[in-house]
Amino acid sequence: MKRVLAVVFVLALCTSVLGGCASQSAVNKLQAQQDQMMQRLDSLEKAQAANVQAIESAARRAEAAADRAEKMANKAESIFMKHMKK
Repeated sequence: MKRVLAVVFVLALCTSVLGGCASQSAVNKLQAQQDQMMQRLDSLEKAQAANVQAIESAARRAEAAADRAEKMANKAESIFMKHMKK
């Protein structure tokens, strides 16, 4: 009876050790995947910063173009009004 119990405990110990090894390899795989995801997120964050700068630059250019167009419209309107007075 003692031998049977000892064998059962040894088998239980072996299965728990093997299960721990298997779960350790799964943890290592998950950590590797997490590292890859973090690298992707870092690269996306850097790209996002560059995109924001490009968008801000485009917005400034668009505002400058709108200001020039408004000045030209005002000038055209003043010329038109001068001709209407004649």
